[in-house]
Amino acid sequence: MDAHVLVPLKALDPKSRLAAALSPSERAELMRSLLERVVGVVQEAGVERITVVTREPIDGYEVWADGGLPWNDALAGALADVHAPLAAVVSADLPLLRAEEVEELLAATPERGIAIARALDGGTNAVSMRPPGLVRTHFGEPQSAAVHAGLGVDHVVLDVPGLAFDVDTPADLAKMHAACR
Repeated sequence: MDAHVLVPLKALDPKSRLAAALSPSERAELMRSLLERVVGVVQEAGVERITVVTREPIDGYEVWADGGLPWNDALAGALADVHAPLAAVVSADLPLLRAEEVEELLAATPERGIAIARALDGGTNAVSMRPPGLVRTHFGEPQSAAVHAGLGVDHVVLDVPGLAFDVDTPADLAKMHAACR
């Protein structure tokens, strides 16, 4: 598949909202395992070019070093370096993601527009765009799926279970463990 997927990773010791449930080392291990899983699923979907966007040096992955830039600034820089006709940003914390859902996201992308994977809380867990860099991303902003949809380009909003569920809170962690049993 002629696409390039970026997987942003704020840090290997993130998820401060999980501090009540997990120690710093457990949070770091959770993020490593989630990243590994998401990258594996994206590869299973037939995407060969995957880049982790982070300030952390991470062995075993192609990394776009963001220099500590704010998340969306880093993604803008990384998207500017994409040379495939289609680019996607897929969050690293999607434990239930399936290859078919990545394929659905990419296939839904308009010829000149964006496909938005809406999170359960109204945020955005993934966005694909053609051409790469068509719009600036708004990850982390309240109701960012609606913000992305309002950018004035052709768009599709997807409500897909594996793309909608991310792990941010102890309740999400409990749901993840229940679903993975």
